[in-house]
Amino acid sequence: MKKVTLIFILTVLVLSLFTACGDKSSNDTNATTSSAPVNETLPPAESWTKAYAEFLENPKNYTEKEHDAGQFAFTDMDNDGTPELIIAYYNGIEGGTIFANIYSYDGNVNMIGNRIDMYYKFCYAPSDLSISGLFVEGGRSSSFACNYWSVKNNKLVEEPLWTDNANTGKMEHKELSDNSQLIEEAKRAISGSGIEFFEISKVRVQEN
Repeated sequence: MKKVTLIFILTVLVLSLFTACGDKSSNDTNATTSSAPVNETLPPAESWTKAYAEFLENPKNYTEKEHDAGQFAFTDMDNDGTPELIIAYYNGIEGGTIFANIYSYDGNVNMIGNRIDMYYKFCYAPSDLSISGLFVEGGRSSSFACNYWSVKNNKLVEEPLWTDNANTGKMEHKELSDNSQLIEEAKRAISGSGIEFFEISKVRVQEN
């Protein structure tokens, strides 16, 4: 029987996920346990780490025309106990520009969001345990925005929160959502550190 050893990815992913959970708990003094329901049918952690590692090791799985996949991150966007995979793409023409593909795992790795085209630079996890998903911030030229990504029915849902536009010669802030809770949480989140991305080139699956 072949023994599968995950180099780099298993340690990094588990540690990063537990760190993220610890950060959320430390920011909510009234939270003692996660509000997410227990799902006994979820695959064990080694299933998704192995599946994601094998997926990342083969560039054919996630190649995008004219965009280079450089980094990845994991975060549980729907609080179901199994993280989603985010792959950051760089625009080879303009350089340094991030697009994203979002994947989930339910026994197979499935794309749930494709090339969210806003030139995102940073992704931030909410500290409020009642809010799942991610806040994403970025832009190009003189236009910037903050949006909210969540997962519903295994599909990525994107909600614009605000824009900052300087095309008129001065920076103009415009809120695009009526959800004041999301907007306030987004402001808190982006004042801190974004979720950590890792180099795809460091992912290896070794079979003995």
